Amino acid sequence: MKWKRFLRWPSTPDGQEAAESALRRAKAARKEAEERHPAVTEAAGALRAARQENHFAARFRASIEGRSA
Repeated sequence: MKWKRFLRWPSTPDGQEAAESALRRAKAARKEAEERHPAVTEAAGALRAARQENHFAARFRASIEGRSA
């Protein structure tokens, strides 16, 4: 188990500051994503409905023309 000693890096003030900064950025990004969630969900629903409507129109057109969609 001597190899475990080599896997640990000493803690440095600069390293701690970088870690805290990265954590703050990650928390801010998560908060921003959570705030956008309702708008994204609404847009996804609208796109899903449009895709389904287009699929129906294509199948209907194909059936009128006598071919399979």
